[in-house]
Amino acid sequence: MLKLCALILMLSFGFASSIASADCGHSGNIDYCGPELIQLLYVTASGAVYVQMTSPLTPPPAGFLCSPVAGTYLLLNAQAPNFKQLYAALLSARMTGAAVTVVLDPTQSQCTISYVTV
Repeated sequence: MLKLCALILMLSFGFASSIASADCGHSGNIDYCGPELIQLLYVTASGAVYVQMTSPLTPPPAGFLCSPVAGTYLLLNAQAPNFKQLYAALLSARMTGAAVTVVLDPTQSQCTISYVTV
């Protein structure tokens, strides 16, 4: 009985996290995505991290100032001063299924992550 209860609890958390999806958008001078789930973290040999959110970025949302990398990804720049903290937050959210809000740097032409909230 205890195993059945644990299974039901795990499935309910999985279902709840699968519906945590919101659109990307533009407000003021800021592009953002979330709160939503991270679909994919793609790490290159050079250390750049590309993040694919659950909301489609093709075509870019109305008013977006930046261009998604390859029409799909947000860039986490390995040279950013807060790279380790951002990567840890994104990796943690991906592994636990937590929704995040990603705010993008308005000074970059490519959609580059400025900060996240989990």
